[in-house]
Amino acid sequence: MNHTVDQARDNLIATAKKGYPILLGGAIVWLLMALIPFVFAKEIVHLIWIWGLMAIFPLGLVLGHVLKIDLFVKNNPLSELGAFTAAPQAFFIPVFIVVYMKIPEYLPFTIGLLGASHFLPYAWIYKSKAYLIMAIGMGLSSFIIGGYFIEYAFTFVPLAISLFFMAAIVKVIQELKKGISQGVSANEKSG
Repeated sequence: MNHTVDQARDNLIATAKKGYPILLGGAIVWLLMALIPFVFAKEIVHLIWIWGLMAIFPLGLVLGHVLKIDLFVKNNPLSELGAFTAAPQAFFIPVFIVVYMKIPEYLPFTIGLLGASHFLPYAWIYKSKAYLIMAIGMGLSSFIIGGYFIEYAFTFVPLAISLFFMAAIVKVIQELKKGISQGVSANEKSG
């Protein structure tokens, strides 16, 4: 299939619904992460932070399936770009392990900041201010809370991140509705 970049972006946006099932999975997992310090010992919480966050992507895929949203748009090169944009997070895992071994108190700072950085390209891919706002909000909250209020970081960093994910979901849905109404208006004008 031969697309211009704009056609590929529009196709990906329409089919994958700007990837909001992944955001929904993230909101759920980060909210659970905010609660785990009340249930588990600190050492277990540290390990859950490293390994538990890997649940976001599979949960997002399951939610996408339930919502009948195709997150793997075939014959669209930008779908592959989205996958390549997400893949570098695997290289973050050794960093998280070293932080866990040396200074585990900084896991919320490190995971939040590095996780936030990978969302920036999605602002362009999905033509979405929601991803930009989320990346900046997630990064700043991880930096401020995780860097300066360390004793509260394992509760308040994931709570803040979950709230940014939820706000991004609301914004993405608004963007999708606006895009649909603009598409209808454009079709009415041409017809």
